[in-house]
Amino acid sequence: MSPKLKVYGVVLGIFVLGAGAGGAAGYAVASKRLAEALSDERPAQGDARRAVAAISRELDLSREQRQKVRDIMERHRGENRELMRAMVEKCGDDLQGLRKRVDAEIKQVLDPEQQKRFDELTARRGKLFPLGGAGPRRHKGD
Repeated sequence: MSPKLKVYGVVLGIFVLGAGAGGAAGYAVASKRLAEALSDERPAQGDARRAVAAISRELDLSREQRQKVRDIMERHRGENRELMRAMVEKCGDDLQGLRKRVDAEIKQVLDPEQQKRFDELTARRGKLFPLGGAGPRRHKGD
Protein backbone atom coordinates (compact mmCIF):
# COMPACT_ATOMS: atom_id res chain seq x y z
CA MET A 1 0.00 0.00 0.00
CA SER A 2 1.42 3.38 -0.97
CA PRO A 3 2.14 6.04 1.67
CA LYS A 4 -0.40 8.32 0.00
CA LEU A 5 -3.16 5.72 0.39
CA LYS A 6 -2.20 5.25 4.03
CA VAL A 7 -2.61 8.97 4.64
CA TYR A 8 -6.02 8.93 2.95
CA GLY A 9 -6.98 5.95 5.10
CA VAL A 10 -5.90 7.79 8.25
CA VAL A 11 -7.85 10.92 7.25
CA LEU A 12 -10.92 8.80 6.46
CA GLY A 13 -10.55 7.07 9.82
CA ILE A 14 -10.35 10.47 11.52
CA PHE A 15 -13.61 11.59 9.98
CA VAL A 16 -15.36 8.32 10.78
CA LEU A 17 -14.24 8.53 14.41
CA GLY A 18 -15.08 12.23 14.46
CA ALA A 19 -18.57 11.64 13.10
CA GLY A 20 -19.24 8.92 15.67
CA ALA A 21 -17.83 10.95 18.53
CA GLY A 22 -19.63 14.03 17.23
CA GLY A 23 -22.98 12.26 17.15
CA ALA A 24 -22.47 10.95 20.65
CA ALA A 25 -21.30 14.38 21.78
CA GLY A 26 -24.39 15.98 20.26
CA TYR A 27 -26.53 13.57 22.24
CA ALA A 28 -24.56 14.35 25.40
CA VAL A 29 -24.90 18.10 24.84
CA ALA A 30 -28.64 17.79 24.24
CA SER A 31 -28.99 15.70 27.39
CA LYS A 32 -26.91 18.20 29.35
CA ARG A 33 -29.05 21.10 28.16
CA LEU A 34 -32.19 19.20 29.07
CA ALA A 35 -30.79 18.52 32.53
CA GLU A 36 -29.90 22.20 32.91
CA ALA A 37 -33.39 23.22 31.82
CA LEU A 38 -34.85 20.94 34.44
CA SER A 39 -32.40 22.00 37.13
CA ASP A 40 -33.61 25.53 37.72
CA GLU A 41 -35.75 26.20 40.75
CA ARG A 42 -39.08 25.43 39.06
CA PRO A 43 -40.72 22.50 40.83
CA ALA A 44 -40.92 19.31 38.81
CA GLN A 45 -44.33 18.39 40.14
CA GLY A 46 -45.38 16.66 36.91
CA ASP A 47 -42.57 14.10 37.18
CA ALA A 48 -43.24 13.46 40.87
CA ARG A 49 -46.98 13.10 40.27
CA ARG A 50 -46.43 10.59 37.48
CA ALA A 51 -43.95 8.57 39.55
CA VAL A 52 -46.22 8.51 42.60
CA ALA A 53 -49.22 7.60 40.44
CA ALA A 54 -47.30 4.71 38.87
CA ILE A 55 -46.10 3.39 42.23
CA SER A 56 -49.55 3.85 43.72
CA ARG A 57 -51.15 1.87 40.89
CA GLU A 58 -48.65 -0.96 41.06
CA LEU A 59 -48.64 -1.25 44.86
CA ASP A 60 -52.21 -0.18 45.60
CA LEU A 61 -51.06 2.50 48.07
CA SER A 62 -53.38 4.18 50.51
CA ARG A 63 -53.79 7.97 50.50
CA GLU A 64 -51.44 8.24 53.50
CA GLN A 65 -48.81 6.06 51.80
CA ARG A 66 -49.04 8.12 48.60
CA GLN A 67 -48.41 11.30 50.58
CA LYS A 68 -45.41 9.77 52.36
CA VAL A 69 -43.95 8.56 49.03
CA ARG A 70 -44.52 12.04 47.54
CA ASP A 71 -42.74 13.62 50.54
CA ILE A 72 -39.79 11.23 50.20
CA MET A 73 -39.43 12.00 46.50
CA GLU A 74 -39.65 15.75 47.15
CA ARG A 75 -37.02 15.52 49.90
CA HIS A 76 -34.54 13.86 47.51
CA ARG A 77 -35.39 15.85 44.38
CA GLY A 78 -32.44 18.28 44.63
CA GLU A 79 -29.90 15.51 45.13
CA ASN A 80 -31.40 13.56 42.23
CA ARG A 81 -31.13 16.58 39.93
CA GLU A 82 -27.54 17.24 40.96
CA LEU A 83 -26.51 13.62 40.35
CA MET A 84 -28.27 13.60 36.97
CA ARG A 85 -26.49 16.82 35.97
CA ALA A 86 -23.12 15.40 37.05
CA MET A 87 -23.75 12.21 35.08
CA VAL A 88 -24.60 14.11 31.89
CA GLU A 89 -21.60 16.43 32.23
CA LYS A 90 -19.24 13.51 32.84
CA CYS A 91 -20.45 11.84 29.66
CA GLY A 92 -19.29 14.87 27.66
CA ASP A 93 -15.96 14.89 29.48
CA ASP A 94 -15.34 11.23 28.64
CA LEU A 95 -16.02 11.85 24.95
CA GLN A 96 -13.77 14.89 24.90
CA GLY A 97 -10.99 12.90 26.56
CA LEU A 98 -11.31 10.10 24.02
CA ARG A 99 -11.24 12.57 21.14
CA LYS A 100 -8.02 14.13 22.47
CA ARG A 101 -6.33 10.74 22.94
CA VAL A 102 -7.29 9.55 19.43
CA ASP A 103 -6.13 12.81 17.86
CA ALA A 104 -2.80 12.63 19.72
CA GLU A 105 -2.18 9.07 18.53
CA ILE A 106 -3.01 9.98 14.93
CA LYS A 107 -0.68 13.00 15.01
CA GLN A 108 2.21 10.70 16.00
CA VAL A 109 2.09 8.99 12.60
CA LEU A 110 2.01 12.26 10.60
CA ASP A 111 4.88 14.41 9.39
CA PRO A 112 4.99 18.09 10.48
CA GLU A 113 3.11 19.38 7.40
CA GLN A 114 0.42 16.73 7.81
CA GLN A 115 0.15 17.57 11.51
CA LYS A 116 -0.52 21.19 10.62
CA ARG A 117 -3.26 20.21 8.15
CA PHE A 118 -4.62 17.70 10.68
CA ASP A 119 -4.92 20.48 13.25
CA GLU A 120 -6.92 22.50 10.71
CA LEU A 121 -9.18 19.50 10.03
CA THR A 122 -9.80 18.89 13.73
CA ALA A 123 -10.54 22.59 14.26
CA ARG A 124 -13.20 22.41 11.53
CA ARG A 125 -14.53 19.16 13.01
CA GLY A 126 -14.75 20.88 16.40
CA LYS A 127 -16.92 23.62 14.90
CA LEU A 128 -19.28 21.03 13.37
CA PHE A 129 -19.42 18.73 16.40
CA PRO A 130 -18.50 20.76 19.48
CA LEU A 131 -18.23 19.07 22.85
CA GLY A 132 -19.74 20.91 25.77
CA GLY A 133 -22.19 23.21 24.03
CA ALA A 134 -21.83 26.44 22.12
CA GLY A 135 -18.92 27.95 24.02
CA PRO A 136 -15.67 26.72 25.53
CA ARG A 137 -15.94 24.19 28.34
CA ARG A 138 -15.68 25.63 31.78
CA HIS A 139 -14.85 23.54 34.81
CA LYS A 140 -15.20 24.50 38.44
CA GLY A 141 -12.14 26.41 39.48
CA ASP A 142 -11.25 27.66 35.97
